[in-house]
Amino acid sequence: LVVDDFGIKYVGKEHADHLIDALRKDYSKVEVDWTGGLYCGIKLEWNYEERWVDSWMPDYVQKKLTQYDHPKPKRPQHC
Repeated sequence: LVVDDFGIKYVGKEHADHLIDALRKDYSKVEVDWTGGLYCGIKLEWNYEERWVDSWMPDYVQKKLTQYDHPKPKRPQHC
């Protein structure tokens, strides 16, 4: 089984802890982020009081330019 990221909604932390314990019995690398700050490479900043979330993908454009071997422009492009 390979799962990069997934989120769960739970009622009662003991139920979430039970799921995590069950996964850790069979899988050696289980990481938990209780803040919900990272999902599938997307950084998330939650503000529950004001009911908004800010999302961004650090270094995404640079990584894709490198992946596709895109040449650097001769002149700066600010668009």
